[in-house]
Amino acid sequence: MSKMTEAQAEAVFAEIDADGNGEIRLRELRDYGQANGGAVDGVKLAEFVRGADTDGDRRITLTEFKAFFV
Repeated sequence: MSKMTEAQAEAVFAEIDADGNGEIRLRELRDYGQANGGAVDGVKLAEFVRGADTDGDRRITLTEFKAFFV
């Protein structure tokens, strides 16, 4: 897994969070993945969702995103 700085993680999160609501939904991940070779900073999307969605609500918050990548 690739590590990012907090600033990098925030920038990538904002890029994926297309509607700007502060959560990455599976649809946004799918769209981002299709545009970027099926990965987020070298991590496959399925692996990312399994590891990052700690509360199981099928949405990734900035806190969860940072915990996974930083």
